[in-house]
This record gives sequence, C-alpha cells and structure tokens, in this order.
Amino acid sequence: MSLVELEKPPKSAAAGQYLGFSLQQLRACYHLFSAADSDSVSLEYLDDVAVHRADGSLLLEQDKSTLTGNPAADKAVDLWKTFSNWATLCTDKTIDPARTDFRLFITPAKTGALVAEMSAATTAAACATVLAKIGKLVDPKKPDVGCAPQVRKFLSAKPEICSAIIARFSLISETDALESVRQFVRAGLPQAAVDNMTAAAIGIARDRYDRMLREGKTRKIDAVVFRRQFQAFTRTSNLAGYLLSKAPVPADEVVAMVVSDAPTFVRQLQAVEASSELLTSAVSDYLRTISDKVEWAEEGSVVAESFNELDGQLIRKHTLVRDEVEDIHSGLSEPERGRRVYRECSKVQLPLDGQSLPSHFIAGAFNDLAEGVRLGWHPAYAALFKGVAQ
Repeated sequence: MSLVELEKPPKSAAAGQYLGFSLQQLRACYHLFSAADSDSVSLEYLDDVAVHRADGSLLLEQDKSTLTGNPAADKAVDLWKTFSNWATLCTDKTIDPARTDFRLFITPAKTGALVAEMSAATTAAACATVLAKIGKLVDPKKPDVGCAPQVRKFLSAKPEICSAIIARFSLISETDALESVRQFVRAGLPQAAVDNMTAAAIGIARDRYDRMLREGKTRKIDAVVFRRQFQAFTRTSNLAGYLLSKAPVPADEVVAMVVSDAPTFVRQLQAVEASSELLTSAVSDYLRTISDKVEWAEEGSVVAESFNELDGQLIRKHTLVRDEVEDIHSGLSEPERGRRVYRECSKVQLPLDGQSLPSHFIAGAFNDLAEGVRLGWHPAYAALFKGVAQ
C-alpha cells in the first residue's frame, strides 16, 4: 500500500514546549537534519514523527515529554498505548514490522526496567522472555484496570508481530531535547546566537508542515529540501536583524471560534466576500501577530513605539494601494476590488526597527488595523463600519 492510500492517524497527545515549539516539531526538525538526503520526514502522520527511507523502510517515533510521572515505567498507560498503536498499524498492514524501526523518545531522561529490557532485546529468545514478562502485567482478576487494556491490545496481535516490534524497538531518553538540534546549527555561530538559530530551524520546519496541513497535504518533507532551505536562510539572514516568531499556528478550533465570533476585522473581510481559506489564513496571521507583538515588546526585541511607526507606514501603503485599485480596476465589483486591495496589502514587505519580519506579520498587522477600522477593504468600509472605529 502506498503512503497516499494511508489514512492519517489521530494526533498524538500534546507535549511540552521548547523555544515555543512542540516536542514533535523539535524532533521532526532533528530528523530532517540527521536523515539521509534521499529520506523524508513526516509529522503526525503515521506517528508523532516518522522517517520514510528511500528503500521503503520506516522509523516510527513516539515522543513523550513530562515533568511529572514516568512514561517509561513498566505499567505506564502511555507506554502501552504506544505499543498497542504500533501493533495495530502492523496488524492492519499499514506498515511492515520487518521493515520498520520503532522508537520511544522521552525527555527529561526517564527509563524503566521492562522498557530497557525491550530496547536491548534483539534475538528471538530475548523477545520471548520479554513477552512473558509483559503478559504478567495483566491481572486476570482486573483485566480492565490501569495499563492492562492497552497491554492486552498489544498482545492480541500475532506473536510474530509483537516479537518484531520488540526486536526493532529502541528507547532514547535525553535530559535536553534541544541539544540534538543545536548540534546541527552550532558550528560557526557565537554561543549567544545558537538558541536563536535553533529556534529558526525548528520554525522553518514547523511553518512548512503547517502550510501543508492548511493545504490538505500529507505533512511530509524531503530532508534534503529542508536542509537546502535552512542553508539558504543562514546565508541570507543576519539573526541580529531578523525577528523570530515563536507564536504557534492556532488550532483549527480556535480559528473557527474567532470566525464565529466575527470581530471587526473578520466582518471587514466578509464584507468583500472573502473565501473561507482567506478568512482562515487572515485569522491565523492576526492571532500570531498579536502574540508576536506582546512577546517582542516584553523581551525587548522591539521598542513599543516602533509598532506605531509601522502602523503609520501600513496605513499609507493601504491608501496608495486602494487608490490604485480604484483607478485601474473600477470596472470590478466592490467586493472584488476589496479583495484585490487585501491581497496587494498582504504582499507588502517592511522591516520593523530595521529587522526583517516573519511572513505572517504584515498581513496580521493589516488585520489588526482593520479591527480598529483604521483602514478597510471594501471601498465603502468607513460607512459600513461607522461607529466601530477605536
């Protein structure tokens, strides 16, 4: 079965945040750096992260981050949920256990006696010994208590599947999950810039995966393409002159809620009959930009007054674009002219305090101004939203 025929599995449980990114995004970035040129890396497709090798073999990785508890403990529910999910993928023939490596990544560093034994088991005899110990985790008198249901689900797969998973299983446990990515960006950088460049690398990967999700594509990136993009970024970007966004792309349900609440900037777009895709993108850009403004001001990356200066530039640019559209495209309907103004404004590129901005920020800043009706998209926006201006 080809990858395009596979149904996307449900998203894994959320992990902790690292430099503003999820653990899954961080680990996907690590694999994009470390995988062979011919490999690709998917995010939340077959597993939290998966490496798709050119020879057709796979690495499935489940990522766990916790400050309390131990997801590697012998009776940890999450541990056996992971193994039962892998067994299901094998039983359904979605993957071939003989050509798949199974990995559990945990941070901060945790381990357990049984999971360590599984990680070390490579022979048929060792796997049989481990399987016997796993079976003892289920109390016949309490088959539905604790981890028992997930253990039973794992063991319900054929013995050869369970043995293959154990034989090809490894546990990776690290105290500092970021270090695995830092090692690829550290060379030639002053120490003070390492975390910023690390965050930039993860951000590049995250943004590409998020764009694929919005476009309805499988979130799978060729490792060599990512590395070329990162290399281009390092050649053209001076991190001292680049404002890095740590604002995550908002969840679909958050975007839907904002659209449903219909704040002014959303109604401004609805007034020009914006498509659902344009609305979704605009809301995402707006929320990320608002978050960036707060973050940058608090950390001192930007002087607060600079946002006002940028707003002034955007208002002037909007006026020029609007006048040009009215002059050149007067034959279009009012909604069509409004959408054209919005698209042209969203293409604007301006620095903030002499620093380059992430791609979503200008569109988000325009929508922030539209929220206060300091500008608008419909030719008659001032009349339509009279009394709303802040």
